[in-house]
Amino acid sequence: MDVVPFERHFIEPAAALLADDHPPPADGGPALDLAEIDVARRLLDQSYDTGPAVAAVDDGTLLGFMAVTTTHGPEQRHARIRLHQHASARRRKRAIYRRLYAALAGQLTALGAFEHTVVVSAAHDDTVTALFELGFGADQIKGARPTSAPIETRQGGVRPREADADDLEDLLDLTVELQRFHASSPILRPALVDLRAIRDSFRSALRDERQLILVTEEHGRLTGMMQAGPDSRYLSTATIGIAVVTASARSGGVGRALLSGVVDWAAGHGFEMCGTEWTSANLVGDAFWRGHGFAPVGHTLTRRIDARVSWAGTEFNYRYALPEL
Repeated sequence: MDVVPFERHFIEPAAALLADDHPPPADGGPALDLAEIDVARRLLDQSYDTGPAVAAVDDGTLLGFMAVTTTHGPEQRHARIRLHQHASARRRKRAIYRRLYAALAGQLTALGAFEHTVVVSAAHDDTVTALFELGFGADQIKGARPTSAPIETRQGGVRPREADADDLEDLLDLTVELQRFHASSPILRPALVDLRAIRDSFRSALRDERQLILVTEEHGRLTGMMQAGPDSRYLSTATIGIAVVTASARSGGVGRALLSGVVDWAAGHGFEMCGTEWTSANLVGDAFWRGHGFAPVGHTLTRRIDARVSWAGTEFNYRYALPEL
């Protein structure tokens, strides 16, 4: 097996690998559009040359591929390997993924990308294990549940309503509170908020008939919100984006009422599944989503590399760090 740069002539066999790797689920879960080879081909063509990419070949046959999209964060580059940017033959997955990532990791750190993420289907235990063995850990969990099962709420309880333009500033305040919560233990994620981008996304959602923003309020103040719209990868699935309940309103039925409203909206708009994504270290969110029927269908795995690897060589350490004898 040889690992070589990914070139355009690999797109067709790579699309076949992707479609074969993501068949329609047998358990009634959400289906991925990648099962359609035409969709897989189009996505590969669109993401071609967005960053380093390699292919594993054996006697001219493509065994696997891995491609990266690099983005700039506030302090450094990030390397993102999306669901359609990796696949392999079903045999020898562990060996193939190890060789592919080994060929990419050094390139990525040379570019200044020390955070590497891979999105993986939850059904691919062998791929998840291979990446764990390479130093990746669980970061985000993608879950889904059928919309045919409604969420029961308390009689006379919290009644959500659709948000409007007058709620915009309160929606931003709730988003900032959510980021502060994610900065607390055990999540400990830096609260880096682009308020202008978030405001623009809310304005766009409020004008889009395909999206929903539900809010709850008490005494004229918003106590919670949930945003939902069509999923970009999973077919017939409405996915919840931002979801937050203010700390003072937790355990009062606000989250359940919002979720009930979103599931009813999704079912009424013809979606068969409702999805969402949560941080794996978010104890509150993990308990809420799993407790309301969301089963994992995908994972975002992350490896954060000590940036000192770019300069702390053994020659430097031995020559300068040890005292003379």
